[in-house]
Amino acid sequence: MGAAVRLALSLLLSAIAMAGVRAAERDASPSFDARMQQGRVLLRAGDRHAALREFSLALQERPGDRDARRAVADVLMELGAPQAAARVLGPDADIGVRSRMAAETVRWGSQVSLDPTRRFETTDAAIATLDALLVEARAMPVRDVGLERRLQGDLVVALRDRERWADALAMAEALQMGGPLPPYVRQAQADPLLALRRPEDALVAYRDVLTQDATNRDARIGLFYAQIESEDFDAAFATVDALAAKSTPTRRSGISQRLKPDPDWLDTRILWSQSRRYGDTPDEAWRVLHPIAQQAPAAPYLRLEQGEIASARGWPRLAHDEIRIAHGLAPDDLTIGIALAEAQFNRRQWRAAEARAESLAAIQPENTRLQHLQDEIDAYHGAQLSVSIQPRRADGGGSNAPGSGLTASARAYTPPLGERWRLLAAAEREVDEPDDDRLTRNRYGAGIEGRWPDVTFELVAWSNHGLLSHGGADASVEWQPDDHWTFGAGYEAFSAATPLRAVEAGIRADAASVSATHAWSESAVASLSASTLDFTDGNRRWEGTFDFAGVAFERPGLELVLRPSVYASKNSLRDAPYFNPERDRSVSLTADLRHRLWRRYERSLGQRLIATIGDYWQSGYGHDAVGSIEYGQVYRHDPRTEWQYGVACGWQAYDGDMERSVSLYVRLDQRF
Repeated sequence: MGAAVRLALSLLLSAIAMAGVRAAERDASPSFDARMQQGRVLLRAGDRHAALREFSLALQERPGDRDARRAVADVLMELGAPQAAARVLGPDADIGVRSRMAAETVRWGSQVSLDPTRRFETTDAAIATLDALLVEARAMPVRDVGLERRLQGDLVVALRDRERWADALAMAEALQMGGPLPPYVRQAQADPLLALRRPEDALVAYRDVLTQDATNRDARIGLFYAQIESEDFDAAFATVDALAAKSTPTRRSGISQRLKPDPDWLDTRILWSQSRRYGDTPDEAWRVLHPIAQQAPAAPYLRLEQGEIASARGWPRLAHDEIRIAHGLAPDDLTIGIALAEAQFNRRQWRAAEARAESLAAIQPENTRLQHLQDEIDAYHGAQLSVSIQPRRADGGGSNAPGSGLTASARAYTPPLGERWRLLAAAEREVDEPDDDRLTRNRYGAGIEGRWPDVTFELVAWSNHGLLSHGGADASVEWQPDDHWTFGAGYEAFSAATPLRAVEAGIRADAASVSATHAWSESAVASLSASTLDFTDGNRRWEGTFDFAGVAFERPGLELVLRPSVYASKNSLRDAPYFNPERDRSVSLTADLRHRLWRRYERSLGQRLIATIGDYWQSGYGHDAVGSIEYGQVYRHDPRTEWQYGVACGWQAYDGDMERSVSLYVRLDQRF
């Protein structure tokens, strides 16, 4: 009992002592007025946190004092905490505070991850609030122009975040008429300029932002994309290379200055890879990014970029697999969803691609990349017409040379029947004029084409007229088991390769062929083909070709491909009434220079120069130097229309006589 009494007495004495200490502290603490005065002094000195402490202590002493509440709220506003300021002011929160709260809500709307179908809910609410505040500000007895401009600037940002590009741009331009825009509003103007395909104007806007704040990473990334879309790849490379040079895998942060992973480093590496991929050098992008992707297999955007590079390198299966993995890691990401739909389209999974594109369009209909994919899908659903005409003028070559003449063809496909099949109709005309003769063959055909992810099949029945009226047929199949190998086989009854001199003599030829192609990448492709023609006069011709195509030089918009090639043939019959060497062969080298003159999104104009030089040997006639030069242009209007046109000159030996020819060509591929 004695111990309990002593314990109770000890607790009582401790409580009395603490009460005395608190009373002494109250007696020693500054007065309300002194704290308010000290807070004002600290605020003028720039120490806002210390001023906030003093004002808050004063408010605790007099919770109902309006001056104290306003002082605390003002400091909170300066510290960027409008929500806290509004809680302090309660019903006294003025339009200035509420405008800052709305601006903060705009930032939340762009940062908080929501269900993709509801991702704009917060931003829409902020827009409605800003609209109401702007009406209220304009109705004030004494208009506050600064407040109105700030509200309009915040509204530009909100409309940009809502992807209402045209509305954001219109408001920004109206605001700009009243004076220079603050950097954050200028940046919110630049993004819609880029989205609305005005990259040159966006370049100016991003540079304005960076002039005022060179450390603004988002503006520098926007500048990079504007340079890409302006086709200024040298500037884009310089921009992203500078970003990459400044970034490191880790950085020191916090008071402890511990090394931590730098989240911007990986983003910069992906951006660097995109620059090379957009700049037509995907092999360089793959060489840098692939080792990084192997070390971080669960990074969705890293897997996405690896898939995009694979697609650019001619590996559609790998691209599809990588993007599917990225989608599995981030199933709600719209960018990855669009890329997956594109990969499915490229793998001829047309229905799946269309269904995915439709579901994404319900969420983000204004997305330009998605709109481009939908244009591609619409083109797939349409009919297709391919037309080619090539007149030529030739002299020399002897009686077995084809001479002057004309080659023309037209082929029309129906829209897809189901997903895989198309009907086709075709017409071809060939005219040779050797030794003042006029030899003509007209072919009319109808058939069917089947297309699967790995196999393409075509069967066409032909009716031949002109020198010889007779039926014919073509059957071909192409199989691509993986991203590297392609195998083909075909059979032609009354082959189009039958020389017109043979047709004039009543001779037909059936043909069979096989081929194999191995593509290491878009930069290196080798192919081997063999064919045989069985003539009705008893002759059997064997032909074989091997060639290799390798990129010797490339930079954005410019590529040089070298193609060495070997050809040989053998005929079993001599003295045929058509060009029929017992044996012959050629070794040649072709330089194919391709240059993009300009490109504006889907529209582009390119030019191409192809020069071939070779040695041709024919048994009984020895060696001759042969070759050709061709110059052409390619104009692509959109996914539906492509024109090719040009001129070609050639030198070819027939039984020791050299034929020189000049030809023009025009080709059109049109979808409806």
